[in-house]
Amino acid sequence: MGLVWLLNNFYDKFIFTNGLKFKEHNFFLMDLPFIICPAQLLTCLLETGDIDFERKLYNAIKESTSRHLIPLFGAEFGLRGEKMLDFLEKYFIASGWGLLKNIDLDFKAKKAIVSVSSNPFAGKLHCSPKMPVDHILRGIIAGIFSSVFGEGVDCVETHCIALGEASCEFIVKKHKEFDFSDSRVRQQLGIRI
Repeated sequence: MGLVWLLNNFYDKFIFTNGLKFKEHNFFLMDLPFIICPAQLLTCLLETGDIDFERKLYNAIKESTSRHLIPLFGAEFGLRGEKMLDFLEKYFIASGWGLLKNIDLDFKAKKAIVSVSSNPFAGKLHCSPKMPVDHILRGIIAGIFSSVFGEGVDCVETHCIALGEASCEFIVKKHKEFDFSDSRVRQQLGIRI
């Protein structure tokens, strides 16, 4: 009899339906490859203090999430709109990215506020940042909502666990709708005044 590996309710369903596999030395959820790795391997990317690198990281992750990851999930699971967001929220929570919650979601205006508590990255930084730091989650969130809204949006982190706050909070909306008098917005979106 084989070893049954129970992760959590989300992944257990895929294990029992044979949708989660380990083959050819890789994990697959349906046919989507994924890895399990220590958060510290990604946390170090948030400690560089290099603003240009942080913007490139954000934009690359946003682009990859929107153009590659979300279409694959849509093709594999046939999800769109709020059902896609619900699935992705459960997926990221079950995968150890923290407790994600849509605090405010407005499909018509293409805006959202997302809260993340128990963020595995921001809480583990070895540096003492002066600004919000989670450019990885910003990129993922921006890519998800750009795809789900069907229009490009950006994401700015306004609260951050790394700054001693209780949770990280992300504002999602169209680029032109951000308040560029806010230094966090200018730094994260690369605006020079």
